[in-house]
Amino acid sequence: MYRYRIIAFLTAFSMTASLCSCSLRSKSSSSECSQCETTAPTEPTTEKATEKATDPTVFDFLKDIPEEYMDVAKIKDSENLKEVRSHVSDLFAHLQEPDNEAAIEKDIELLLDDYDKLYEICTNKMVTYYLDWNNDKLEGEYDDADEDLGIADSLLEFAFGFGCQSKEYGYLFEELYSADDDEDIDFEGDPDYGLIRYEINSRVDTARNDDLLDEYYDIRDNTELSTDDIERRCAEIYLDILQDYDADTIYDKYYRDYTGEEILELSQTIREKLVPLDDEVWNAHLNEYDKLKEHKYYEFDNPFIIIQEKAPKLSKSIANAANTLIEEKLYYIVDDDNSYNLSFMDFLPASKKAYIYLNKANGELRTSVHEFGHYYASTYNDIPQFLATNNIDIAEIQSQGFEVLFMQLYDDIYGDEAESYKISKLNNMICTLTSSFIIGEFEYTVLKNKDTYTPDDVIKCWNDLGGDYTNHNFYDVNHIYESPGYYISYGVSALAAFDIWQDCISDKDKAVKKYENIAKISCNDKDYTFRLALKKAGFNDVLNEEYITDLSDKIMKYINEHK
Repeated sequence: MYRYRIIAFLTAFSMTASLCSCSLRSKSSSSECSQCETTAPTEPTTEKATEKATDPTVFDFLKDIPEEYMDVAKIKDSENLKEVRSHVSDLFAHLQEPDNEAAIEKDIELLLDDYDKLYEICTNKMVTYYLDWNNDKLEGEYDDADEDLGIADSLLEFAFGFGCQSKEYGYLFEELYSADDDEDIDFEGDPDYGLIRYEINSRVDTARNDDLLDEYYDIRDNTELSTDDIERRCAEIYLDILQDYDADTIYDKYYRDYTGEEILELSQTIREKLVPLDDEVWNAHLNEYDKLKEHKYYEFDNPFIIIQEKAPKLSKSIANAANTLIEEKLYYIVDDDNSYNLSFMDFLPASKKAYIYLNKANGELRTSVHEFGHYYASTYNDIPQFLATNNIDIAEIQSQGFEVLFMQLYDDIYGDEAESYKISKLNNMICTLTSSFIIGEFEYTVLKNKDTYTPDDVIKCWNDLGGDYTNHNFYDVNHIYESPGYYISYGVSALAAFDIWQDCISDKDKAVKKYENIAKISCNDKDYTFRLALKKAGFNDVLNEEYITDLSDKIMKYINEHK
């Protein structure tokens, strides 16, 4: 299957922080192509096979593909993919030749560059479409670019996996491919044939997943169905999606060094120590506003200019990043109903840059600060996009951590109202943390019991664990459908961001240093897991009861001091 590569870190600051959102690019496949004229499955070549589609009479493995997905089981060959396939073909040829290390290293470099280029083409098409959300033509162009990227992902994954089997050159691929990525790939025999087989199976698997997600969205948004019907049918789809996941390995795909069982245990501590604080912080938030004679609504034509103006008070490196963002205009600011309604940061790997897409409806300055945290961290990233691990636990510390760091500048921005905004931000962080653990607990519990749970069991599990607290139905949280196991990242990252918050109160210089330390650890680096990154950056171990209890006491103390 295609690995879902998370390419944007979205944050939707709506009334409830529990619906913070990060976008996933799904790899759909809907393009038409011609019929295959290959006559023998034992002698396919990459060029011939990819100029044509497949035919059930040619490849025996196609007999296992459901009839409804036969249209998907066709090879698409855009101009961009032709170059990738050519470089894959060169690699296969060079692997057969002795003393050919330099040529193979060049092949690898070209393929990684190919992927970076396709990624950048895709993200540029995505932004163009997002700026004109109802434009069918732009949507089609983005879908085509997205499909090219997904196919390229399969081509590189197979090519590097095949190279890894080489007795002479396998060592060149050790950092490019893990045997755990796709244990069902068959590298025996003709690599061209194996590549075609893997690509087609990947496209079919992706189409099946896309169909399940499409069905989920259709049902979730169906205004003619009752809430009970939506709940039950969405629960059925959820259980179907989870059949491709395992409780023992689901966290591995996010490069985590903690387990679901640890999350279940910590969730109980969160319930005891932090959930009760939610009301306390909310009341303090309201009381702070009540003290104001007049509440002003702050609007900023360009909130990134505010960040640029204040950044020098944090550090020179943060200021330099803000200057580059503004000077090179690496951002989009939208404020209309015709644009995509969330905000995110994404990479431009071929250009060695990144950009921010900001919808002002998401919270304006607060959201721009969050996304700038991702952007600042991206300036230290030099990992080819195909090799990106996308460790969201680390990425969200980089964004949430910058939010709490920037809180120290609220006095300059909001004046007399600064304290109310600080309390508001604290309220938002508590809500994000607690709701993320509750949703994470729900996800892991259902996954552990997926083989015995009925749809009604899923609904009951949600209601028992925190449906009332989150004030949402489980089917409102699209993350659990698009990328199961993902959501807990918001919670564990918030715990780490609170470590910076505590330093901001006692030692601002230490807080800045700690933040810059974590920003320099790329969320795309496979060598760093959550706990390892925290340790290297000088953070406390935040995944333990003692830390959470101490944090609860300090938050309560802060609230009491600011009543």
